[in-house]
Amino acid sequence: MVLSLDKLRRLAVIAGWAALLAILFSTLSPLDARPHIPLMDPDIERFLAYFAAGATFAFAYPRQRWLLLGGIIALAVGLEWLQTLEATRHGRPHDAIVKIVGATLGCFLAVGFDTMAQRLRKPA
Repeated sequence: MVLSLDKLRRLAVIAGWAALLAILFSTLSPLDARPHIPLMDPDIERFLAYFAAGATFAFAYPRQRWLLLGGIIALAVGLEWLQTLEATRHGRPHDAIVKIVGATLGCFLAVGFDTMAQRLRKPA
């Protein structure tokens, strides 16, 4: 079964919003309620979460991908700041940078995938 590019984009919309909801819950919940992957460094978890959000949103919304990347970056910075309001959490510039790098690389990966998919669709 081969999925069309439009169907892949629809799946990416769902995955992007799911990633965003997971990010919001993980970032704003108390530290002991935060989901985590055992034996994985928190920086890698942060990177992968924002990588997934950046990649899926950039692929799902190709016309707004740069605006979305800016929004994800603003969200990362804003959520780090909001963590300072939670007694068990801390907002650090290092964490925001890891998140921004993840979202940016995810977006660039999606752009590359989208470009490759568009070229493969065109007849030679």
